This record gives sequence, C-alpha cells and structure tokens, in this order.
Amino acid sequence: MAENETSAKTPQLALRYIGHSEIGLVRKNNQDSAYASPTMLLVADGMGGAAAGDLASAVVVREMARIDGKHTGEEMLQALSTAVDRASDTISELVESDPSLDGMGSTASGLMFDGEQFGIVNVGDSRVYLYRDQQLTRLTHDHSFVQTLVDDGRISEEESLSHPHRSLILKVINGQPQHTPDLKLVSARAGDRLLICSDGLCGMITDPIIEQQLPGEKEAVVERLLKAVYDEGAQDNITILLADVVDGEAEGSEELFGAAANLRVDAPETTNEIPLLEEEPLAEPRPDPAAAERIRYSPTSKHRISTWLKLFLAIIIPVGLLAAGGLGWYAYTQQQYYLTAKDGRVTVFRGVPETVLSIPLSSIDTDTGIDISDLPSYYREQVTRMQYTGSKTSVDNAVTMLRNEATTCKALREQVVPAQPVATPDPTESPDPLESPETTPTPPSASPTTPEPEPPALDPCE
Repeated sequence: MAENETSAKTPQLALRYIGHSEIGLVRKNNQDSAYASPTMLLVADGMGGAAAGDLASAVVVREMARIDGKHTGEEMLQALSTAVDRASDTISELVESDPSLDGMGSTASGLMFDGEQFGIVNVGDSRVYLYRDQQLTRLTHDHSFVQTLVDDGRISEEESLSHPHRSLILKVINGQPQHTPDLKLVSARAGDRLLICSDGLCGMITDPIIEQQLPGEKEAVVERLLKAVYDEGAQDNITILLADVVDGEAEGSEELFGAAANLRVDAPETTNEIPLLEEEPLAEPRPDPAAAERIRYSPTSKHRISTWLKLFLAIIIPVGLLAAGGLGWYAYTQQQYYLTAKDGRVTVFRGVPETVLSIPLSSIDTDTGIDISDLPSYYREQVTRMQYTGSKTSVDNAVTMLRNEATTCKALREQVVPAQPVATPDPTESPDPLESPETTPTPPSASPTTPEPEPPALDPCE
C-alpha cells in the first residue's frame, strides 16, 4: 500500500533551457548579460555607454546568481528583492568611486523556480513571457515611457516599437533606492514554455509575431526569433533564454551569457574588475591638550601653586576643550553639502541646514541653473525636503542625475501639446443691438453644436 501511495505522488517538475546572446547589427559591444540554471533564469540589459553598460548588467547578474538555490514560495521573492538591493548598492558604490561611471544602470527580468511556482522579478523593460496552451502571456510589465502611452490608449503596441522615446526607461537598477522591483508568484505546469528576453527582441517585434515563432524545438524557435529580429534591423543587443517545464529531475549546469560571460568582474588581475572603494587613511593621533598643558605648567613648588593648578584644571582646560571641539565640529559641517530649492532653482549649499545662535551654518556653493518646475514631481519633492546630502562628490552626482531628469522631462513635455479649448456661444447672451435686422435668428428648437472637449494632455513627468 505504501508503494502505491509513493508512486501516486505528483511528478517532479523541472526546467530544460537554452540561451543565446549576441550584439546585433548596430551596437559595437554586447551590454546584455544573462544567467541560467535549473532554478533561475535571468536577463539584464545594461545602459550607460560602452564603458559602463556591460559592467552594470554583469554586476546585476552576479548579485542575482549569488542567491540562486533552494528557495520556495515567498522565500523566492524575498531573495530576489534582496539581490536587487545588493546590485543597486554595488552600482552606487562604483559610481561614487569612479564618477565616469555615472549614469550606468541595468534592467533585470527573470524568475526563480521551486518545482511548483515561478518567482517573477522585473525592473525595466526586459520581459518574461509564458507560452501555455498555444497562447502567449506577459508575466512582466514594462517600466517605460512608451508603455504608459500604450496603457493610456494613446499609441498602439506596434507604434511603441518606433516611438522616438521608446528607450526612456522609468525604473532601472542604478543605485537609486526608489527603483524597486515588481515581484509575484505564478504557478507552473508541465508543458509551459518560458521566454525571457531583452528589448533587443521584444522591442523590435510585436507579441503576435513572437507567439507565431514559439511552437517547436527550442533551438529552432531561437533561430526563428533571431531571423524575425534581423528582418527588422537588429538595432540592439539580443538576448534570449528559452525554457520548457517538464516532468522529471532537475538537470543542467549554471551558464552565463553576454557581458557576464566575458567580464571577469571578480578577477583582480583583469582591467574589468569591479573597483573596490579605497579605505580612508587613518587619521594621525591628535595630541592630548591636557597632557601638554600639565607638562607646561608642572609645579616647582607643590604647596605654592597647587590652588592655581586646581583652578586651571577645573575651568581653563574644559573651556579649551569645548572650544576646540566646537571648531572641529564647525570644520566638519563645512565639508558637507546639500541640495535644496531656492528662488525656484536647484541650489547646492555648503554646510548643514542649521543655525547656532541665529548664525547659519551653510552658504550657497553653486546655482545649478536647474528649474524646479522642470523636474518630475518625485524629484521636486526630494529636493524640497533636502534628501540629497553628503560629500561634494555625491551631491555633484545628484546634480548630474537631476539635470538629466530635467532635460528629459523638458523634451517630453515639448512632445505633449495641451488641447486648446473651443469657445462656444452662450445661448442666454442677448443679441448684439448693432446686428443687421436682416439676420435670420436661430429657431428656438435648434441648439448650437458644442464640440466634445479633448482630454487634457498628460504631463509624462508627473
């Protein structure tokens, strides 16, 4: 009886997968990275230029691969969220240590698999698809400007492929804490087919075209997908992971694709290693002012100056130490910087936003010339609340990021022209007394046609 019960158990589900990544026809290097194992599939699409995009995607893949293992259910989502945070922190540290990397970031789309469920993660515009019962379904939602236009019904899916702002991503792993991932659980079935890809695939061909290519052997499917992309120009790096859910035991080994396979980010002997933050030199020991004073005023006659020595130790030295401490603290404040709004512009202040005895501890360092009104609402609030504080380098990096956001929003707003209201006559208004008597009045039964007002144009940066 026990043997029958054992044989009646639900069959074990496993993944059978292949992967492919290539440069395409336009790019000079591959900034995509991917990772595949029996329990994880992930694609990362780097950005930030040839010098940084490949590094960013490789960092993301490395951090995500570190949490690959035996996780189930909600544990998978927690592990994925933690890995995204670690990748974001690492990119932030890299930019702080090397300002030339400022602006780099990466998408991350993929899943973990526990034999029963998929734990889906997504940041950016790479995608995870599920092909089940001959029907294609997106398991992720793009964090992009054109996707908001599609969601609002302002453009079609096909039009989004050629939109001038199709590369504007609203959420990306780049060291900014507000860019949190989308996470969810999806049940798995035997016979499911999964497609994880960068926008070099899904940004070039529509979902119906992708769906047409998915039946058949995995190798043939990948070839057909690549051909469809090349027929459209293959303007970006193309990365594809294709996996089937089958009854059976897990098999296969960990594999890296794209930039992550070529950059040995952990090898100290390579020029592509992730730079480590230099440790700050230890400060030289400060002399003990009390000891120096005790030597200077050491008594020659114990009984004659003992009273003065006690007075000195009790009053003068504490006052001197307080003064020295105050000067040291003030010097520290003058090495700090922060951003805030002044006269409608983003302004850099040196010091801290406090006062002592009505004396301000900060002064204007730089007028950035960035208008607060040009920033997205989130960043306007952050600047107003003085959320950007720290060293000169970190604040300058924040200024660069805000300038890019302002420039982008100004360009987007120029694309959105508000609808002009159409004046309509007031039926209760009395006729002009100078109107010609020959004018035929409008019959009472006829009412003027009022055109339907056009909906106001949406501000893409609100």
